[in-house]
Parts: sequence; C-alpha cells; structure tokens
Amino acid sequence: MLSPLLSHRELSVFSSSYAEAEQAFLGAVSALGLPARLTSLPYEGSGPSGESLATRQVWIGDQDAPRVLVLLSAVHGIEGFCGSAIQQDLVRRLSSGQLSVPDGLAVLLVHAVNPWGFAWCRRVDEQGIDVNRNFVDFRQPLPDNAGYRELAAALVPQEVNPAAESLVQNEQRLMHYLQQHGQYEYELAVSGGQYEFADGLFYGGRDRCQARINLELVLSELDCGNRDVAVVDLHTGLGPYGYGELICDHPLGSPGLLVARDWFGDSVTVPESGDSCSVPKTGLVDYAFHDVMGPRSCYVTLEFGTYPIAELLRCLREDHRVRKPGQQPFAHPDSERVRQQLLKQFYPAEPQWQTLVLMRGRQVIQMACQGLMNG
Repeated sequence: MLSPLLSHRELSVFSSSYAEAEQAFLGAVSALGLPARLTSLPYEGSGPSGESLATRQVWIGDQDAPRVLVLLSAVHGIEGFCGSAIQQDLVRRLSSGQLSVPDGLAVLLVHAVNPWGFAWCRRVDEQGIDVNRNFVDFRQPLPDNAGYRELAAALVPQEVNPAAESLVQNEQRLMHYLQQHGQYEYELAVSGGQYEFADGLFYGGRDRCQARINLELVLSELDCGNRDVAVVDLHTGLGPYGYGELICDHPLGSPGLLVARDWFGDSVTVPESGDSCSVPKTGLVDYAFHDVMGPRSCYVTLEFGTYPIAELLRCLREDHRVRKPGQQPFAHPDSERVRQQLLKQFYPAEPQWQTLVLMRGRQVIQMACQGLMNG
C-alpha cells in the first residue's frame, strides 16, 4: 500500500483559529535552533476570546545577507490559515535539518499581516478595509471605480435583511451587467478596488490602515534597494481547487516581471495581460515593494484555488451584509453561518487540499531560493 504524501504531523501545521496558529508559529520559531530574531508589531483590538493581536516578523540568518526570501501571510486575514501553515512548515523543516539556509541568504517571515481579519475570519480589517487595496497615495485623488458604483446597492444592500423581491432584483441587476460587459469587466468592477463605499466589497479605505503602517515598518527595515529580494505573498480563494498559481503584478516589460519569469518559469501569470485568475487591482501591497526593489528582485502572489469565483463573491456579499464596519462581528444571527461559509471558501478542511498547498508551497520556496542564489 502506498504511504501518504504527507504525514499527519506534517499536516498539523494547519490550525483551527488565529490564536492556535499564533501559538504554533511562535512555538516552531522558539524550537528553531538557528540564529533568528523575532519582532512583534502590536495591533490594536482583540480577537473573539479577548486575545491580543500582533503581526510577528522573524528574521532567520545573517542580518546583512545580500539576498532575502520574504513570506507574507494573512494580508487577507482569513487566508492566513494557509499562509501560516506554509510558514510553520518551512520553520519546522529548517529546525529538523531537512532544509538549511545557505550563506548569503536570509529568510523573513511576516506572520499575520492582518491579525484582526485572521482572528475574526474575515478578509478585511476592523474598519472593513481590504488591506490589499489600501496601498494607494491618499494625498492624491483616489482611484474611481464607476462600475462598482453602478453595482454597489445590488452587491451589498443597505438593509441587513432585505426582502426576497429585492434580492431577486439585485441578482438581475448583477446578471445584466455581467451579460452586457462580460466576465472580465464584471470582475474588474467588483473586485478591482473601490474607495467610496465603506461597507462595500474590496474597499481600499480613506487613509492608511494599521496593517499597512506595520508592513511599511517591515519594508523600511528590509532595505530592498540594496539586496536581491523574493517576496511570496500567500493567498487563497481564486483558481482551480488546490492549484497554486504564481501571479505577478509587476508591469509588463519591467525588470521585476523578467526576474519572476526567470526564477519561476512561464507558469507565472500576469493580470495585466489577461492570463491570470486575477484581474488587475488598485492598491496592492505589491506596489509598495515595487517602488523600492532593485533590478534583481520580484514580488509574486502564490494564490491557492478553492471553489468557483461566483460562490466566493456570494460568500463575501453575505459577509458584508451581516457584518458591518463598527458593529460587533457576530451581532447578526446569521454571522456564524456566514463565518463557516467563508472558512470553507478560503480554507477547505480536506487533507487533499492541505497536501496540495504544502507541496506547492515547498516547491515555490525552493524555486525562489534557487533564483536568489543563482542571481
């Protein structure tokens, strides 16, 4: 009989809550046995059980290493279950001696970029802000999204419990837009980023959010301009079940895109060229790194697919309907049902999905390290 690809212990890196993931991550780091520096970035607010929140950054290896691999988890909070598991798996494998950090390379793990969303099982932060739409220059006029404006009332009704007739009309409006403009333009309008409707989907905010402020501190200390850096930002929700797509938002023809293709091959997809499971977005975390990266660096998103995008959008609309900014996250009687739907959508419990995630995570980490060392 064939043995399983991964053991039960290896799959135990997948946690059931933010608090459990946080404890497991810190425990793995404390047992590392390698030179490592742990820094905690406090986060205002608390989790469902009153637990404190924080973003943890762990630097493994030489502080002055000319090459750095960076792994980010939980930019979209609820997606942190997957990202934390990949980070824990890497630390465990370093601790056991299965892997080693070569001379001239360091590893930076940024655990729980958006700990509030991670703890409360939401993509957004405590203000309803999508951290991955928040990286815009708020001193300038904010990006306009006329398509979202047209669909806003249908996507997230102001009524917490809209009448059945109203719900049918909303679906008809969305379907009409989809048929009129096509899937690509529909997704661009809905998910590309908007800065007008604070209770809406993919809202980028009106100012820098907590997670952005903390991540900018990490970025300032990283000194990207004087190192070769590979950033792998870990996400879930888009694409075929269990498949880890490498998405690159560096501009077409840019050094960053050329480096990504050199290190990861032609499987790298580019939203701008239309070959990705993702459409182009405004305010991505990527852009902050792009601005300061040197010519031998790149930023990629490792996006693990789950279920069809129509179901994803339905779950997010439900979430924003029952969990409004400023309200207690579980005030509405439907909140727990919606939370469970989101968990299924962004964090499938099946060991098959978890195995695919860890195997692909290991592969991408290895490719990133080889690219850095060969550069």
